[in-house]
Amino acid sequence: MKRDLINTLLEWSKSKDRKPILIRGARQVGKSWLIRELGKNFSHYIELNFEENPSLESFFKGNLDPKEITTQLSNYLGIPIIPGKTLLFFDEIQACPRAITALRYFYEKMPDLHTIGAGSLIEFELQHISTPVGRIDNLYLYPMSFGEFLVAMGRENLRNQLKTNITQTLPDALHQQLLSFVRDYTIIGGMPAVIKKYIETQNVQECQKIQTGLIETFQKDFIKYAKRAQIKYLRLLFEAIPLQLGNKFTYSHISQEIKSREFSTALDLLEMAGVAHRVYYSSCAGIPLGAMVDLKKFKVMFFDIGLAQRILGIDIKPLFLTPDITPINKGALAELLVGLEFMAYSDPYQKAKLHYWQREKRGSQSEVDYVISLFNQIIPVEVKSGSHGRLYSLHRFIEEKKAKYGIKISKNTYTSLKKVIEVPFYGIESILATAQKATMTTI
Repeated sequence: MKRDLINTLLEWSKSKDRKPILIRGARQVGKSWLIRELGKNFSHYIELNFEENPSLESFFKGNLDPKEITTQLSNYLGIPIIPGKTLLFFDEIQACPRAITALRYFYEKMPDLHTIGAGSLIEFELQHISTPVGRIDNLYLYPMSFGEFLVAMGRENLRNQLKTNITQTLPDALHQQLLSFVRDYTIIGGMPAVIKKYIETQNVQECQKIQTGLIETFQKDFIKYAKRAQIKYLRLLFEAIPLQLGNKFTYSHISQEIKSREFSTALDLLEMAGVAHRVYYSSCAGIPLGAMVDLKKFKVMFFDIGLAQRILGIDIKPLFLTPDITPINKGALAELLVGLEFMAYSDPYQKAKLHYWQREKRGSQSEVDYVISLFNQIIPVEVKSGSHGRLYSLHRFIEEKKAKYGIKISKNTYTSLKKVIEVPFYGIESILATAQKATMTTI
């Protein structure tokens, strides 16, 4: 299954100014597969997994000179390591912190060698390791996007059409088919193993088995990065996040007997593991939006919509048997879908950050689901699970913040009316192009 990030990695491999890369992301989102796919473009490919083979750490205990390390590794593996022809991949690199440190020396002393590190729990080691600015690049990988799902389903041409012609009116039959794809994607989620099983078998019960296994894997990881006393808080939080989707996150809703600081620390850990993402309130007084946040006000997104529904205990089989029933009819899940899509299509060289806006005045409360920055403009985004719905909050934001326009995401086809651009759920990837065109023509 093709991942968009492969194009970024191919560009990196051809760049004369490339640096060693760390690929960061939650477990099982496809990091290792992606690098193996890249390795097919090289004469030689070497993959070292420090979790599977802890003895590999011995190559980094002495001198961190890359020429000495690669010579010893080449002799050990019996595979030539030739700059420009070999891709060297350090998997689960967090299990060997000195290998992370060594990446800077690969850049300084062996820049022609293509070197990549990856790890699902890498964030926990990076907080203890000094990585000099300008020596290593970071790439962030998330679960598969809806666009990648379409490609996996054999509909790449359809995806390309949407990216280039989202403003075009589609025949209703095609519009309904795309909404059906969105429905399937929302139910299955973006974890590669689940999508692969769905494509191979069309058996939703088999998909649920894989989802259950993935959830258990994430829970088993708790012991790897948390103190034993923290694990109970992680378990409670892990299962509570899907219950509070779309709402300001409140620790007391989980338990009034456990102190907030315990949950706050646990949430930090889940965020570092890549399975939770805070969406902070921003006053939206200017750009960057992150400079205007209130760290005490936030929502929390679970990192995959399919796993979130599995944790909630939603039986997905009836959803497939009853086409009129769809998760995007539920406001919180629709909002999660949009947020995860924004993250998936964000700049892969930067960790995705999302914000929302809320106006809390007596007798006049408003909330905008997401606020994004496009072309140095602040743009409010409202998600509507149904075909209709008032846009009071969106218009309030546009009026108060002098925004040029806002975006509504719903099941309707593309429309542009006054200061609101309406985009269907399947058109989220095209929002950048849509917003740019709207800026030039309708505002």
